[in-house]
Order: sequence, then C-alpha cells, then structure tokens
Amino acid sequence: MSQVLTNYREQLENAKMPAGKKKVLQTALTLFANNGFHATTTAKIAKQAGVSEGTIYKYFNSKDDLLAKLLQPILLEIKDNFFSDIDYSADLTELIHFIVTDRIHFIDTNFDFIRLLMQEILTNKLANQYYTEFFNGNKGTLHQIAELRAAYPEINQSLTPVQILRSIIGPVIIYIFQTKLFQIPAADNDLSIIERQIINNLTKK
Repeated sequence: MSQVLTNYREQLENAKMPAGKKKVLQTALTLFANNGFHATTTAKIAKQAGVSEGTIYKYFNSKDDLLAKLLQPILLEIKDNFFSDIDYSADLTELIHFIVTDRIHFIDTNFDFIRLLMQEILTNKLANQYYTEFFNGNKGTLHQIAELRAAYPEINQSLTPVQILRSIIGPVIIYIFQTKLFQIPAADNDLSIIERQIINNLTKK
C-alpha cells in the first residue's frame, strides 16, 4: 500500500507519451504535493519542467484538468489496493493491527499528497468526482468494507459501510493530524489504544 505513489511515478516515467506532457505531469505532481494546488501556478510548473506554458495547455484544458489527470490513476490504484492485501483468515484483532499500522505508514509517507487530496475535495469539482468514484464506484471502498463486514460476524452487522469506515479511519486521521500537523509527539502506546478503540467501536452492539 505504501508504494502507491512510487509505483505511479515509475509508471509515469515509463509511460509512452510526449516528453513535454510527461515532464508537466511529473513536475505538477511534485509541486502540487509540496506547495499546494492553489499556490502552484502553471507558470511555475512550466519553468520547473523546462517547457513553455503553452505546452501545458496543449495537453490539458486547465490547471484543474491537470490535477484531475494526476488524481484519477492514483486514486484508482489506492482504491484497488486499499483492502486487497488484507488477510481475511486473520482474526479481527490481527486485522485491525495490520490496517492501522499499514495505513498510518502510508499516510505518513505520503502526507503532502494526502493533504492535497483532502484540500481539493472541498474546492475542486473534478477532484470531487474522483473521490465519489473512489468510495461509491464499482468495487469502491464502501463495497469492499461491506465484504469485510460479511467476513467478520463479530463486527456489529447493523453498522453501515460508512459507519465502519468512519470507525476505522477516524482515529487514524486524528492521530496523523496530532503528529504531523500539530507536531504533538505520539506516546508509545498510542497505536495499541487506537486499535482497541476501533475494535470496541466495531463490535459494540
């Protein structure tokens, strides 16, 4: 899971496309993640990519379109891999331990990009379209969570996929905000506490 962005960068490097388009995509991904979407102008992208600003508009209708073209394949790969590597033969405690440690590692490793995603869902209609597909599309995250619920009868079966997702992701996101945004040091037992909170929320009748 933690290799999603690395895999995408490698795919982009090896993709058969015009050199100018590839440079624009590679540079935009770095600048958007590091500086934010709104702080990154097409002029900055062009300068760092070593192309003219006209080259950007040759391949993309707008800066929003450029962002959407970057988000789509990354979100699709995250969606396809979010639960695909889970061992459903593990008991619920082992499962939650794996999800918490693996997903926190993924978010921590790719925090700048994750922050970009969270910002753009609020303001960018094209980005919002891909988020909708991520959660609700064919084999989307909510569909995968429904399969997870069915595989573990100890999970409260009256919980909806959205409630289960919130129970799992909520404590993880708060932990990331605590350590990455607010720079509050984590305690040694924070992750074990998070895992117990999630299990309690999922199994409480």
